[in-house]
Amino acid sequence: MRCSSRRIPLYSAYTFKKNDRKKRMYTPWMYEPQLSTMSDTGDMQAFPRGYMHRNFEDAQAVLDDYTNAVFYERGHLNPDEQQADPDDKASTYTLTNVVPQVREFSTGVWKVQEHIVRRRLNNYCRGTAYVVTGIVTSGNMIRRHNIDRVAVPKYLWSAYCCTDYDHNAPFGERYKFPAFAHYGLNENENNQVLELSVKKLEEFLQRSTFVDKNFQIFMDDCVQPPSALH
Repeated sequence: MRCSSRRIPLYSAYTFKKNDRKKRMYTPWMYEPQLSTMSDTGDMQAFPRGYMHRNFEDAQAVLDDYTNAVFYERGHLNPDEQQADPDDKASTYTLTNVVPQVREFSTGVWKVQEHIVRRRLNNYCRGTAYVVTGIVTSGNMIRRHNIDRVAVPKYLWSAYCCTDYDHNAPFGERYKFPAFAHYGLNENENNQVLELSVKKLEEFLQRSTFVDKNFQIFMDDCVQPPSALH
């Protein structure tokens, strides 16, 4: 995971875990102490009640940043429903895996697309699936005490790679392997999610962000080496 200077992750790269979408057990929101002090533990910890040292607020978002953000909620990049083990699910509940998402977008079309990808990879990916989910920033910020605190994404995007897949899958699913992608506008009106090839997503990101012309989401464009096919 890579964090920006505006206290949100720019992207999250993770391994998809096949699962039956069981609901998670209660998990408190957590922070990452090592982002604030070099000597601190690398293990995530639950936010303490009451006062937090200023170092934490300088390095990452805190719960208070979202308290009065009436238009936004804490939206996962790596969603718990794409993990299986309870510990893996719990690890997604850190604010370093969260960006401000418009509620109607987060609980609507974006959530629906997360379900679609989970079902597709559950049903037709035979090997390991890798996922990268990221953002395009907008310039808008969540403010607290009249200070710009947390960046608000303009777009969210996601792509997966699974080179070992079911070649007998229905064509409507089979052509979306070994890799496919989607992105959506983080707004509450006229929002939709567009599915497209990974190459088309990369071209979109080249136009919308600061990545260069050689930018690739997956090494070798998620093409399985010929030697691995035999």
